[in-house]
Amino acid sequence: MAPSLVTIDASEPLDKIIDVVLRDGGVIVANMLSPELLKEVMGAIEPYFVGRKLYDSKSSAGELGADFFPAGSQRVYALLAKMPEQLTKIMRLPVWQGIMGRFLNDEFASFTGEKLLPQKSGYMLASTAALRLVPGSKPQPLHRDQIAYQTRPDPNNPFFTPMVGCLIAGSRATYKNGATAVIPGSHLWGADRAPKVEEVTYAEMEPGSALFTLGCKFVDIENPTRVTANVSSAKQPTTALARTNVIAESGSINSQRDYFRQDQDEVLSTPIEIARKLPDDILRLSGYYKAIGGVGYVEDHQSPVEFLQKDNLGTGAYGAASVKVAI
Repeated sequence: MAPSLVTIDASEPLDKIIDVVLRDGGVIVANMLSPELLKEVMGAIEPYFVGRKLYDSKSSAGELGADFFPAGSQRVYALLAKMPEQLTKIMRLPVWQGIMGRFLNDEFASFTGEKLLPQKSGYMLASTAALRLVPGSKPQPLHRDQIAYQTRPDPNNPFFTPMVGCLIAGSRATYKNGATAVIPGSHLWGADRAPKVEEVTYAEMEPGSALFTLGCKFVDIENPTRVTANVSSAKQPTTALARTNVIAESGSINSQRDYFRQDQDEVLSTPIEIARKLPDDILRLSGYYKAIGGVGYVEDHQSPVEFLQKDNLGTGAYGAASVKVAI
């Protein structure tokens, strides 16, 4: 029998939450979002689901396989552009920042000549999405979320991961309505061990709770294999803002090491008019600053944020136009 996931309230000490992640590779944090914030979040994202077609994009098939993002769910990406105020509140939560910082910040040193230069790395937003499962949705294959970063799991350094996932329940997540499948302890596995269904347990959680998982752990975010068109819960709203054919709602606010290429390009996904109004700490976490180690610079090794308020920058939002290009 697969071990169950541990649920810890967001009010518990951060060290206690971190200890569970170290052991299991993930944890459910109950009550991460207050009822008021959850209601605000659900209200802000609702207009983007109205009239939205079921997901059927094939854009990732070449990199991740044809079935990695299965058809049948409703998906809304780039939440910084769509609900900046609510996303800001989530990204400022101490437990979100505490878990991301613990597993994605790093300190080391490199020689420049004969001088040993202390260096640090930080974390940034990786990707954001809202997801709705409906009867007939197809399951994802079990996978490690770090797959796109092409980082090989190393049993000798099992806690190194390029990213950490955070999946927030917008409605009650149960085994019957497609709760996320996870394999506790799989972050300790080597690259040659394949996941098996009998090793899986399910992230059952209440609205406002969040599942945190290391990117080196096996998960299946969309797992509606137990859902059919005849499921009784499909006839009832899962939250006050859900549509009657929706059986489960969730949102992912994932983070990554700041020196990897951003999983979802928040700078290009967010209209510059919105970006110009974002608080400085959120700009820093969203890709508008270069990494602590210096990658991601513009012009003379400057942070992109230094150009954010300027117009007439030539190509795109940033960069000086030194020549005219005829296309």
